[in-house]
Amino acid sequence: MAVGETTLTMVGNVCSDLTRRAVGEGVEVVSFWLRSNERRFDKDAGTWGDGRHFAVRVTCWRTLAAGAFASLSKGDPVIVNGRLHTSEYDAGGQVRSMPELEAVALGPNLQWSTATVRRNGRKAAAAEPWSAADVTVGSKQQAPAA
Repeated sequence: MAVGETTLTMVGNVCSDLTRRAVGEGVEVVSFWLRSNERRFDKDAGTWGDGRHFAVRVTCWRTLAAGAFASLSKGDPVIVNGRLHTSEYDAGGQVRSMPELEAVALGPNLQWSTATVRRNGRKAAAAEPWSAADVTVGSKQQAPAA
């Protein structure tokens, strides 16, 4: 970690399709939007209501990207830990910014879901190479049949 780096653990739901792309020489990157919704209890009314929310773009690299793409879908409850920063981009001549969380660790939120864990060994990861042919922008796609 770098000095002054902002680390964050966020609990929320995947609120977009996963986007998968290759960078450089086959380095896999998967990204999606994560939204956290606050729920507040109104003592006077005796009911729960929506409060504030926060959305952030999550980016996963390399083996974490492969695991996220194979395991997650829109709507899944997750816990993400990573480095928070602001990304800037050009939108028709205007410079805009958005929060981005570069994931270091990612997993299902077992408060709201169940999961079966299957460990990937070094040999298993090497035996299943990723290729640019598997890429789909905007939604999940299964690898082409061999």
